[in-house]
Amino acid sequence: MPYVWWQSGYDQQCHAFSRDQADGSRSFYEAVCEHSVPGDRVSRAQAGALCTNCLIKVGTELPDLRWRA
Repeated sequence: MPYVWWQSGYDQQCHAFSRDQADGSRSFYEAVCEHSVPGDRVSRAQAGALCTNCLIKVGTELPDLRWRA
């Protein structure tokens, strides 16, 4: 699933939100780490430190591709 990385006004960290939440305006947004942010407290910009929990959860969804030599 594609994600967007937006900054939360609560913890000033950049969290991963599913891209389907990027369409239109919502009353709140939920990150993959289950961090919830009201619509007026989310900045649609990739700023601040990345959330470690979001990085781990997004990373575990990446396909396991082995490099060939």
